[in-house]
Amino acid sequence: MKLPELKIGEKIAKIPIIQGGMAIRLSTAKLAAAVASQGGVGLIAASGLNDDELRYEIRLARSLTKGIIGINIMVAAREFSRVVKTAISEGIDLVVAGAGFSRDMFGLGKESGTPIVPIVSSVKLAKISQRLGASAIVVEGKEAGGHLGTDTSVRELIPDIRKAVDIPVVAAGGVLTGQDMVDLIKMGANGVQMGSRFAASEESNAAPALKEFYLKAQPEDIVLIHSPVGLPGRAVR
Repeated sequence: MKLPELKIGEKIAKIPIIQGGMAIRLSTAKLAAAVASQGGVGLIAASGLNDDELRYEIRLARSLTKGIIGINIMVAAREFSRVVKTAISEGIDLVVAGAGFSRDMFGLGKESGTPIVPIVSSVKLAKISQRLGASAIVVEGKEAGGHLGTDTSVRELIPDIRKAVDIPVVAAGGVLTGQDMVDLIKMGANGVQMGSRFAASEESNAAPALKEFYLKAQPEDIVLIHSPVGLPGRAVR
């Protein structure tokens, strides 16, 4: 299967993969730039970074690639609006926002022309996102490691959400192989977001011990936990 390009706003990724924004300080400039250089979308995890740190990471990524660089930010994070404004002022290509939902971010994106990409887990929120001006949506199912608002598999969510909206739909949660990508694209997704697959990469900012931990993990080690913002997510025991 020939993979389709992924268009978000005016940006076109030759490879329909968004590298997930894994906080804190795991998805930094080096990883985002590596993915962007290969034709995907690289995300810097902005949660937990102050203004100077975020500006540094964005500028470093820009120096390493001409590809598409965005940020991922938790809506539940303190000073969410400040982080989005800082990234926009640095000319970030797009903003992916999860762990909550903010109507205000769409106004910020409209003012600057920056694509806003909310993370959703229901048809209702997908429709609201499109109505408010989202350039695309990331649909997370129960398989994801983020702060989830659902206990439904992404493979069940994608077909109904695809029918409900006209904007690009990116599937996230448990996407690890090429076959996973093909399956989800055939279900109607325009692309996928992958986090764990990149966590143990050379460019990941994770500590060597954490990377080794990921690599040694067995299927029975994967458990469902409640995140600090009170939502479920998958983790390694």
